Amino acid sequence: MILERENILTLIGSRRYHSAILTTFSFDFYFFEMKAMKWLRSCGVRNINVFIDGHYYSELMQQATGEEMQLSAGYSLYPVFQKSVFHPKIWMLFGEKEGLLIVGSGNLTNSGNGNNDEIWGAFHFDIRSTENSSVFSSAWDYLSTLSSSVKGQMNEKTTKWILEHSKWLNELPKTKPFQFIETSQKEKVAFLFNTETTSIWNELLKHLSNEKVVEITTISPYYDKNGKVLQELNSLFPSAIVKVILDESGLIPSAMQVSKAFTFYDWCDAGVSKIQYAKSGNSGNSKSKLHGKIIHFKTKNGKEFCLFGSANITPAGLGLLGKNSNAEVSLLIQSEKGGLLNQLGIKLKTSNSKTLDEFTTTTSKSIYETIIENNQFKLQLLSAELIYDEFILHSNGTYTDEFKVVFFDKQNRFLYSKTFSNYEKELKTKLNLELGTFQYVQLTNISEEIISNKLLISDYFLLAKTHPNPKTEEIEKIYSEIQNGELSKVLDLLHYAIFDETENETGASFLDSRRNTFTKLNDDKEPEKLYDLSSYKAIENSGFEKNLLLSSLSLRVLDVLKFINLNEISTNKKADISIDEQEDDLGNINGNEEGEVATVRNLSFVMLKSEKRKLMNYFDNLYNYQQEILYGNSRPKTYRPTLTDLTKYLIALELISEYGGKSAKYDEQDTHHFFSYLPFVDDYDNNNVKGCCLNLIGDFLMLARSGFKAYEFDYTKKKIEELKKEALINTIVCLINNRWKDDELHYFFTMALNALHYLGCRNVDDFNSNFVELKSKINIRISELKNRTKGFEKNLEIFYERLCPSFIKVIEQIEDKNFDTSAVNGQIIYKSPWGYSYVQYVNKTNDFTLIRPGFMWDYDKEDYIKHSPDEIYLPLKLSSFICTDL
Repeated sequence: MILERENILTLIGSRRYHSAILTTFSFDFYFFEMKAMKWLRSCGVRNINVFIDGHYYSELMQQATGEEMQLSAGYSLYPVFQKSVFHPKIWMLFGEKEGLLIVGSGNLTNSGNGNNDEIWGAFHFDIRSTENSSVFSSAWDYLSTLSSSVKGQMNEKTTKWILEHSKWLNELPKTKPFQFIETSQKEKVAFLFNTETTSIWNELLKHLSNEKVVEITTISPYYDKNGKVLQELNSLFPSAIVKVILDESGLIPSAMQVSKAFTFYDWCDAGVSKIQYAKSGNSGNSKSKLHGKIIHFKTKNGKEFCLFGSANITPAGLGLLGKNSNAEVSLLIQSEKGGLLNQLGIKLKTSNSKTLDEFTTTTSKSIYETIIENNQFKLQLLSAELIYDEFILHSNGTYTDEFKVVFFDKQNRFLYSKTFSNYEKELKTKLNLELGTFQYVQLTNISEEIISNKLLISDYFLLAKTHPNPKTEEIEKIYSEIQNGELSKVLDLLHYAIFDETENETGASFLDSRRNTFTKLNDDKEPEKLYDLSSYKAIENSGFEKNLLLSSLSLRVLDVLKFINLNEISTNKKADISIDEQEDDLGNINGNEEGEVATVRNLSFVMLKSEKRKLMNYFDNLYNYQQEILYGNSRPKTYRPTLTDLTKYLIALELISEYGGKSAKYDEQDTHHFFSYLPFVDDYDNNNVKGCCLNLIGDFLMLARSGFKAYEFDYTKKKIEELKKEALINTIVCLINNRWKDDELHYFFTMALNALHYLGCRNVDDFNSNFVELKSKINIRISELKNRTKGFEKNLEIFYERLCPSFIKVIEQIEDKNFDTSAVNGQIIYKSPWGYSYVQYVNKTNDFTLIRPGFMWDYDKEDYIKHSPDEIYLPLKLSSFICTDL
């Protein structure tokens, strides 16, 4: 126990722990997501779970801004409702071979982890040593008991996931609750907590029953008004002097009867406050806020006991109220050699003592009283999860009337409500995901009067990806680095997308069949469970499709790219309400958040070439894969693109949008140079924007001619449709954001029309009804472009004014079966199965020489003209088709 002011996050070593359980009373979304989550993720902690006081959580939701879980998603937040308050502060981290336990007084807020004066006790466990194993056993017993009653996915995340990957927990020694345990510091420690049958107070007195206490020092921001605990201490240890340290920013025992046994001190005169502020460079007169809670006992023979943790020196905190006491955890340290207060830097001078009436008394209610009073509801929502399109709500309470489940969007605006006649503690219903993003849920009666707390809705699918499977550790490590500002790291993820064989359809290994890179899987073998979804029981659908959405590495990479393009690591977030027990406002968060996220890169030509090589490697591999399926010797007779194919294509589009026109400056031999990742040039290779569009977009639209693979699982069907819509928007924007020369416009026209045909609506009414939405999404995507090329506005005008009307005309003719029988050179025609093609030449007998990106490149004719891999090119004889008016 050596005095050091430091953030407990710094105790967490890199890549040593995979899971964490944290408990808190108050909570600050901004602090936790910007500071704690980013640090935990950077250290490799993926499965992160927070237990929070249910009443405080409810208070947070009453002031919800829609920005909760936006800076850093992927953690579980679970409300715990007690008769009083849930108040323990525990950090327990779990690794494959070691663990970290931290018990103290600080909440998961900026103040609780930096500004306040807190006290913590930390213990480390390693399978190579039995030291501290009993302490971990006691803490794990407490937390696993807490987790056992949890509903929903967090039950599994805090039990099964941890036990599977920290098997040492099953080998911890059995310990008797509340007993003293030997530690690695050669001191004894007891893990104490309040229960319905005993309390911290009772167990403390048991340990002190045979001791001759001569001095007691109490430190706490909160005392009860009548000083009941202080009076009890004086009564039980009449020979001891009692030194009481107070902080006027908290609550003081203003109405207690004072005897000669008591001496009172102000926290700012206790020594530790001035020492710490002097170390931090602040003025020695600055007063820090006390939030640590300590009761120290000195015995006649020099032995000392120190109780510290979450419990304030109140009847509710220490457990004198029985069943109505707070949920608290404290540690009791026994030291034979003593000197504990000196080690903590607490030095009291008699000259600094005060009388109780010299302290300013606050008449306001405590935060506990106001939080509980303002958040009493008939029903208590515990867990709300969206599993694909199935919504599952867990709650407590009794209710006999009809009620409504009310959903809110990300901006905390009303989105949708559904009426139920019978209340059940586990409610299941299907949601229409097309309504938007479901962010919050709350219950009301039929008259729309609130009958429950509001709750954040968890994305089961997202949380499943935080499973601590070591096989996905490297992917998640890179993802964490990207979230923390290392945006270039995304290129390191492309390798996983390239070799993603989640769906081993015929031809799935074409991508690199000439190398022994891929491992062939049996067609009937399910994808490996990279992320766990075992608790979700989908009885009507195959396990393959259910696991597919979690097993797809390319989907994971696509998520990362969307994170970069859409979020740009935004730090423009407002502070949440963060009443850290005694504070009224925690909005003044210190620190340069942008500086914490931004990373200064020392660019060199070698580094830039390496990054570009990874980019080109992805494009070339995807191109070879598509070409092999379309024209390879082992090409399948029929092939429908899979969800994996569609995802890999979308990754390419995201990369084109992200790196198209992007340049970086580097210094070489004291000279500034500019490096281009993916330039806008007139070249048809995969090292520039135009070449990528012609080759990758052209080939994919050829693959899509037969439609996409049919899936049985409803959510997979919806996922395919969602990705097709994204592909349509991104394809069109990539084509528009190109410099097309006059003699290349037919490439632009045919690809845009084929995108509308194979990825969009083929019915006139459907196209017209969805056109406004299509235009809106295209405009949004355009607004996200980093670089625009010359001619962008002209291409956009052509798309809306010429291509879309022409497309409508063609699908009208298809519906009416009104086909043309003659065409002229230079026209664009539609003919299944070739799609939209440019007529380079047609003779009187309707032998067509057609051009479209997606056909093979003919090196003699220098164009995309070979519609089959035949060595001798044969024109296509077409008797009927549809001519466009382009």
